[in-house]
Amino acid sequence: MAKMLTEEKLRQQAAQVLAEKLGLVDALRFLALVSREPFNYQRWRKRYFSHYEVEELIEEVREHHSHRGS
Repeated sequence: MAKMLTEEKLRQQAAQVLAEKLGLVDALRFLALVSREPFNYQRWRKRYFSHYEVEELIEEVREHHSHRGS
C-alpha cells in the first residue's frame, strides 16, 4: 500500500493539479472561493460522488496507487 501523503504534501500536489487543469488564475480563484464560503462536505460529497458504487471507488483508489509507484 502506498504511503499516505502529509497534509503539506497533499496541499502542494492539489494546488499543482488545480493549476495544471484550470490554469493558475482559475486555480487561485477556486482556492479563494473555497476558503471564504461556508462548505457543507456532506452535501458536496452526495452531489459529486453519490453515483459511484463503493466497489468503483475502491478500484479507482487501487489503480491510482498502482500507477504512483511506476
